Amino acid sequence: MTLSKSVSWSALVNIGNNESLALTVSGEAANPDEARDIFAFAIGQLLGVANSADEATAPLIRAYVSRLVQTEEARPVEQDAPAPTPKKEAWEPKITKSSYDAMQTNAAAKQDTVPATPPTIAEQAAAAVAQVIKPPAPTEAAAEDVCERCGGAVPKSQAKLSMLFMNKTLCKKCQAEASP
Repeated sequence: MTLSKSVSWSALVNIGNNESLALTVSGEAANPDEARDIFAFAIGQLLGVANSADEATAPLIRAYVSRLVQTEEARPVEQDAPAPTPKKEAWEPKITKSSYDAMQTNAAAKQDTVPATPPTIAEQAAAAVAQVIKPPAPTEAAAEDVCERCGGAVPKSQAKLSMLFMNKTLCKKCQAEASP
């Protein structure tokens, strides 16, 4: 008489966005074949969930199952012949278009923010001063004309005013003296 043992198979699949899918299958097994049958049932349940899952979740579940087990391993072992040990290929992550685009965006962002050669201390100081100190605003008092009487500097606005009233370029003082 063989004693049955309780067998549990649990799987936890990370499906992204801080979400995961958990599955636990338990049963009684009298021999290793029955334990593998319970395991095969659990794998079948996971694949059933993958078949009804959305486009983003289904590949994650299938990838988990493919990493977890090869098809031959899930079949019950025949008593007469030892089970062949399948060779597992090294798992390579698959690059999807969205992950490739995200990788390119991150690489471009890093290139944009990091200068090819770091600025010198003098360049950094000049940039800081330029941000803090504004250049002087051009004043309206910039002398472009010369007073015809005294030879003094006449601001543009004063020159226009004196040309309007006196038909001469005069400074404010000379215009006041010339007025009747």
